[in-house]
Amino acid sequence: MRLALGTVQFGLDYGVSNQDGQVSDEALDAILTLAHQAGIDTLDTAQAYGNAELRLGQRDTRHFTLIDKLAPHLPLSDVHNAINNSMRQLGRTRLDGLLLHRSQDASPALFHQLVALQQLGVIGKLGVSVYSPEELDAWLVAGYPLELVQLPANLLDQRFLRTGWLDKLLEMGCEIHVRSLFLQGLLLMQPPQRPAYLQCFAAELARFDSWRPSLSPLGRALSIMAALPQVSRFVVGVCHAQELAAIINATQALHECTEAEIAPLASMEQGLINPGLWRTQ
Repeated sequence: MRLALGTVQFGLDYGVSNQDGQVSDEALDAILTLAHQAGIDTLDTAQAYGNAELRLGQRDTRHFTLIDKLAPHLPLSDVHNAINNSMRQLGRTRLDGLLLHRSQDASPALFHQLVALQQLGVIGKLGVSVYSPEELDAWLVAGYPLELVQLPANLLDQRFLRTGWLDKLLEMGCEIHVRSLFLQGLLLMQPPQRPAYLQCFAAELARFDSWRPSLSPLGRALSIMAALPQVSRFVVGVCHAQELAAIINATQALHECTEAEIAPLASMEQGLINPGLWRTQ
């Protein structure tokens, strides 16, 4: 199973298509149970995800590999305490993976601390969550550890594929996790439901809507998984177990798909593929 379960919705009201707010306790229990039963073996969380760590720690998650992220802008003097606090909240004595939430927070002094913890067995793989290929360029130039990377990719945002980074990371032995598979839910929305401030990208979205017309929006968005064999895990977030069940079922029914087939859907419009630039008012 190449799906991983994202947990941002467990601690925050997140996503342009999210009408339900933070996940309820009952829904959270059902989601984790279904994920385990379906063979999903990885949880992706972060110190910046509200109370997600605490809520996960209140449940039995021992059968999941757990990837955590350091809070942005964390002072060096607080790193050890932040990691210990995360493990305490999560009910863990070890983090299977630890990423920097922002590549800009990297420094030799920070990684001196993190590598020391890794050598003690407190941390598994070290790496970073990035937003652009340029961040990976800078990361490698600086010589920081890169054993695990999380990056955005979907049918509209193919930058890491088109720049050759997925192949390069695989050759380096770096484990690749992909997020933003649904572009914060935008790719699952019917055209009338989409925010008005994205109407200027109607042409790009129309290409997506008309591609493989026999598929549902969910099946269409998931098709990229078949075209990216370099990726170990695709992180998906849900608010209800029914949503996760639909994703699992659609994943199991994927058709073959190649890089060449998805290439016409790629967009370089930052205002579309970078949700951080979306207007939310």
